[in-house]
Amino acid sequence: MPLPISNSRQVAVADGTAERVVAVADLAVSLGVDALIRLHEADFAGLAGVGRDLVHFNLERTINRAGLRYALLPILRPGFRRPGGPEELPVLDPTRFRTGLCVEVRQRVPVAAVTPELFRVSLPTIRDADALAAALVRRYAGLFPDLCPADLVARGCAITRLRLDER
Repeated sequence: MPLPISNSRQVAVADGTAERVVAVADLAVSLGVDALIRLHEADFAGLAGVGRDLVHFNLERTINRAGLRYALLPILRPGFRRPGGPEELPVLDPTRFRTGLCVEVRQRVPVAAVTPELFRVSLPTIRDADALAAALVRRYAGLFPDLCPADLVARGCAITRLRLDER
C-alpha cells in the first residue's frame, strides 16, 4: 500500500513573525509557476552549487508532472503527522525560491537502481545511494514515525528532473 502524499492543497507560509495557511495553488500563481517543490533548508542551500539541471528525490512517489513549471522553496519548519491526527503543515519561506521546468518524473525507483548520471545532477549532499538513503530518512522519518529507516528506504524514491531557470 502506498504511503499518503503530503497535503498538496494547503501550506503554511512565514508572514513576518507569524504564520498563515494559504492555498498551494494561490501561492504558485503568485510565484508565476504551476506548482511547488518543498526543500528542507539545507537542501535549498545546496541549490547554490547546482547548475541548470537538477534531479530531486522524494520518497516512493510524487505528484510532480513533466511539463509543469515549479518553484522550489525552503521549508522553515517541516510538517509531520500526529498519531491518529491530521498532518501538521510545513512552513515555507515564500520570499526565497528558484523556478524551473519539470522534464521527467519516475516513480517507485529502488534506491540501489539510481544511476551515477542522476546523482551527478542532484544536490551536492546526495551523490550516491547511501547519501540518498540518509536524505530520505532525514526528510521523511517525522512524517512516517511508524516506519523504521530501513522500511522507509525500501519504499524507493521518485525522481524529478528539472531544468532550472537562470538566476
